[in-house]
Amino acid sequence: MAMIVVKNSDIPDRSEVINEGGTDPVPELIESACILEHANVQFGVMTCNTAHYFRPEVQKHTNVYIVDMLQTTVDQIKEQNSESVVGILCTNGTYNSGIYDRYLTDANLVFVKPDSFEQEHNVHSAIYGEVTGEMTECGQAIRETNGIKAGEFERNAALLAVAIQSIVEKGVDTVIWGCTELPLVRKQLETAFPTVTFIDPMEAVAERVVDIYRLAEQYVERGHVDYNINDVNSIFTTLDMVNYVAQRAMTYRL
Repeated sequence: MAMIVVKNSDIPDRSEVINEGGTDPVPELIESACILEHANVQFGVMTCNTAHYFRPEVQKHTNVYIVDMLQTTVDQIKEQNSESVVGILCTNGTYNSGIYDRYLTDANLVFVKPDSFEQEHNVHSAIYGEVTGEMTECGQAIRETNGIKAGEFERNAALLAVAIQSIVEKGVDTVIWGCTELPLVRKQLETAFPTVTFIDPMEAVAERVVDIYRLAEQYVERGHVDYNINDVNSIFTTLDMVNYVAQRAMTYRL
């Protein structure tokens, strides 16, 4: 399976813009999608949970179908156990925007989030580093370089364990790693909480992408799709995705 990776270091921090009014990341996200489009890519993934807050706006500007990582994650949980009580560990941007809340509610799954104190001091600070009490000229909090993003793992695994214990006591049996940095301390926390099922959205969406590719490739090999999907706004199911990807791939190969 051929793959193109776009690494755009100019994309502003997604959590900051949601929380503190930082620079809008949408233009750079669109630019990244356009790079894929110009390379004749049929579908792609935004490998950031918080960035999915902006996914609908980005999708309006590209015919590269952006596979919804959050929807894929919730679908997997629902398929594995529809009675799951789900906990969400994520950045403040994902927490405050409530994007996972909407997906879980639509799936009729019960979910629990850390309280606001634990979210800041045990989850977001574990990811980004502790606040120093100082602010930038733009009003954004300045943080210590002691988060998971800075390579500090053991200390931050202990912080996260406090938040996990709190939500487990409220009935949570399944926890979403709602930030791509969190699986870096996965081993420590899976050992500490052996009865909890931890879900990595990156793994879930990777499996979905491979499934889409394999099915679409079968359609391409046989030379026709089941039905035509002419634009991304007409995609509602996995089969829609497969037909869209296969149709575009066959057009490109002509």
